Amino acid sequence: MMIQGKSCTLTVAKDGEYYPLPYSEETVRQASKGYALPGCIGIRNREKLVETGKSITGCVVTRLEYNNILALFLLLFYSDDKFDILVDRVCEKLIYKNISVKEFELRAENNEPLYFRFDVKENDDSYVDDWPVTLPALSWSECRTFYYDGHSVIADLKTLTLVYRFELTGKFTEKKKYQITLYFPLNTEHYPTQNKIEKLTIQIDTRNGIWLDLYDLKPLDDMVDINCADTVLCFQKLEVSGAVVFYIRNAEQNTQVVL
Repeated sequence: MMIQGKSCTLTVAKDGEYYPLPYSEETVRQASKGYALPGCIGIRNREKLVETGKSITGCVVTRLEYNNILALFLLLFYSDDKFDILVDRVCEKLIYKNISVKEFELRAENNEPLYFRFDVKENDDSYVDDWPVTLPALSWSECRTFYYDGHSVIADLKTLTLVYRFELTGKFTEKKKYQITLYFPLNTEHYPTQNKIEKLTIQIDTRNGIWLDLYDLKPLDDMVDINCADTVLCFQKLEVSGAVVFYIRNAEQNTQVVL
């Protein structure tokens, strides 16, 4: 669902705080749930769905900005906690209550903004509510957007020549699982490598002292070539078997979030 119009807003609410997001896409909705009745043999009846209720599902995609980055990573840290999403699509205003994060993806391409996607799941006490009359319109204020520099990725204290794209994903099942995919031009100076990476650092913003550290990365498969006329492009998937640590260290704060 592409958001049309500057008046549309989406806000995450948790513990009495509101975090407006500069979202570019969202599919948060109520989906039907139930069971199927097969068609009768010999009769041209289609399979029918008997609806027993509704479930909240979907995802949100937003840019990482200085005003929302810590709040989004804290949603992952407290992945079992519940929060609300307030959606103002102008034509309708809804609040999805008591939902939590199912999985997430942090991705970026070289010299492009960093994008954060999180999939929502409902809980036993989740429901959809109307926008209260007493709640004013929530607006998003533009601030510093973070851009990814593919030349600032560090593996075991060695800066890689270029990682032109990365995708970090996490799933919150019975056991949390993290995986990262690195895309890079084949370079004999640093690649190929099939060895374990003890520590991988992704700089998010050097000016504001914000970065990610990933520990104990194990290759999941061999590198894969991407057909290209000149430079050989590759990607490699790695399992993050250690911690994922998010840092903000600047003049205003010293924060560390360990997933």
